[in-house]
Amino acid sequence: MQMMTGTRRKVRITGTGSTSGGYYESIRVLGEGQVLGSIESESLHSMGNLSVSGDLKVGLYRQVGETNVRGDIYGAQMHVLGELDAAGSIRSKSMKVRGQLAVRGECEAEYFDVRGGFQIHGLVSANVVEIRPWGPCHAKEIGGGRINVRRSKWGGMKQWFSKPRSMELNSELIEGENIYLEHTTADVVRGTNVTIGPGCRIGLIEYRKSLKVSKGSVVNEEIKR
Repeated sequence: MQMMTGTRRKVRITGTGSTSGGYYESIRVLGEGQVLGSIESESLHSMGNLSVSGDLKVGLYRQVGETNVRGDIYGAQMHVLGELDAAGSIRSKSMKVRGQLAVRGECEAEYFDVRGGFQIHGLVSANVVEIRPWGPCHAKEIGGGRINVRRSKWGGMKQWFSKPRSMELNSELIEGENIYLEHTTADVVRGTNVTIGPGCRIGLIEYRKSLKVSKGSVVNEEIKR
């Protein structure tokens, strides 16, 4: 991702505060921060609550807490611990989420790693997709080179201490080269090498080379292309 060059300011918000949109060298938020407009920064570190009323373009992004962005997000390296809500789409080289993710548009990355829950209204597209559901996970479509969905053992222990929630992935279409799925419900799964682990309900599987289905999972139809 190319960042604009030139003189930039550093912003630090401690407690409660706000800043206008624009171009910054770095932004640090400790508490409750608000950005009025679209923003571009080489780095953004937020610990607390942050809201951005426009687009967010950032090189290194680290978040602990809650962030709401009313536009699109463009990030090189994104690390999220908490809740991230984007009204638009997200495009990133590397995206790691530990918590909750909500995206009204699409989510595109080279590396997409989520341990938690998410609601993505559009397509998830990445070279590598790693998903560990700790709660409900839904994406309209998922596409990638390698797609790996496994139930987290820690997530299972978490159920002892909180209200039980569904910990599975739901998607209309999952398509990739090498696919491994656990506790997934999908209308169509399409890939070269497909392995269906425990707890899955699949309408149709189209595969090119290999298919393995665990006992206890349900597949209505299998087609080798």
